[in-house]
Amino acid sequence: MKHILSILFLVAILAGPAAFAQAPANHLEGSWRIVSQRSVYPDTVIVTLNVPPSIKILNSTHFSWGYQSANGAEVLAGGGRYTLEGDTLYTEYLEYHTSEVLVGEELRFSARVVGDLWYHVGEFPSGFRLEEVWRRIE
Repeated sequence: MKHILSILFLVAILAGPAAFAQAPANHLEGSWRIVSQRSVYPDTVIVTLNVPPSIKILNSTHFSWGYQSANGAEVLAGGGRYTLEGDTLYTEYLEYHTSEVLVGEELRFSARVVGDLWYHVGEFPSGFRLEEVWRRIE
């Protein structure tokens, strides 16, 4: 019995944490860096050419994102729960956000992943469409 316990202990140590890691719950789970962004309003389109660094991190149930302007004067963040219906309907349930008017909002996006790019398009309550492309961070 001592030998069996010793062998199991040795296997657990050698296998390390990777042996107990979970497989991703969906194809969006992971870390993403923004690549491009367009804000489409009824009378104008704003294309952000030099998108300031923004990171979005998703686990199996929650997301969080953060952004800091190039000069560091502005910092934005938000997060909460999310759902993914099928492979294409991604919904964020904002539990916290720098802009308090967004807390409690439910934002729906179409989601399409091609290779390491996530195409993310959704309507905001204030009346504009947000079109973003995110690249998976390895």
